[in-house]
Amino acid sequence: MTYQFSQTLFDAPLDIIGDIHGEIEALQSLMQQLGYDEQGNHPEQRKLIFVGDLCDRGPDSIAVIRLVKTLMEYGNAQCILGNHELNLLIDSKREGNGWFFGSPHEDDQKPFHSQAASINDQQWILNFLSDLPLVLQSSKLRIVHACWHQEAIDMLKTVQMDTLKEIYDYFVQHTEMFIQQSGIAEYAELEMQSYTAQLRDPSTRPPFLKNLAQGDLLEQMQNPVKVLTSGAEVLAQHPFYAGGKWRMLDRLAWWEHYADDVPVVIGHYWRNFKSSAEKQGLFKQIKPLAWFGLKHNVFCVDYSVGKRYLDRHQQRPFTDRLAALRFPENTVIFENGDMKNINRA
Repeated sequence: MTYQFSQTLFDAPLDIIGDIHGEIEALQSLMQQLGYDEQGNHPEQRKLIFVGDLCDRGPDSIAVIRLVKTLMEYGNAQCILGNHELNLLIDSKREGNGWFFGSPHEDDQKPFHSQAASINDQQWILNFLSDLPLVLQSSKLRIVHACWHQEAIDMLKTVQMDTLKEIYDYFVQHTEMFIQQSGIAEYAELEMQSYTAQLRDPSTRPPFLKNLAQGDLLEQMQNPVKVLTSGAEVLAQHPFYAGGKWRMLDRLAWWEHYADDVPVVIGHYWRNFKSSAEKQGLFKQIKPLAWFGLKHNVFCVDYSVGKRYLDRHQQRPFTDRLAALRFPENTVIFENGDMKNINRA
């Protein structure tokens, strides 16, 4: 059966839950606040939507995925794929997913303390994730993990394969071939050899390595699966240090160019309630409960609950909460019962 990257969104009142990252207790609390039972039934016939990043970093990704799977089997939930689920499908060891891949893993030295997956868990989780779409949409609303990018969606429409991994690999191979044939790869390798140590040293900024940067940009933007799950990127004005290395690409605030009338709900971007002076990155000037973008019709429902492992490690109260956007009511409800009315103005 051909993989369907886009599926039709429920025609019902929706509760759209942000990135969970293995925080099973937060999910259970939020579902209770929203009025759902353990099978996802709601007295007002509402439906649950999950924007991806169910797993990694938190204490029990297995339990979160199992619960979402159960809710979907009862017909009461839909879920899209986030970049963290994609990493499991493409066998990519990244920070926070040591629970799935086991040791040795970079997580061995980090304070995640997550429930480990058995071989049986690994198999059913991969089977479940492999059927998740990248996009849910209707005439009223669009759901994607990181970026609504029409060019990427049009690229996906041209490819029909049995699995998402086949599609992902197809675009990886075509991009690698172009990078090799264009000569970018050869010059990027020379840059890498010259600055290998410096690229990991936060105390010394390397020069802007244009071939390395151009190769990275092509690998991101010519793979529509990457674009939808981890966002659009552009060449940075200068190298910056993040995630343990110097980077040459910046995230693109794609919503500033999104001109369609249909609203989009995303996760991925670690939204929070800090003051503008404390914030960095794309959300520095965006209020925590605002729709944003060119037409004020994009909303991020990720409120950074994935950082709770740091709170546990430092033995401090939780500073971030799991939330759901009620649509079309335009209300945000948090796991502790706080409720905020918002508008599109």
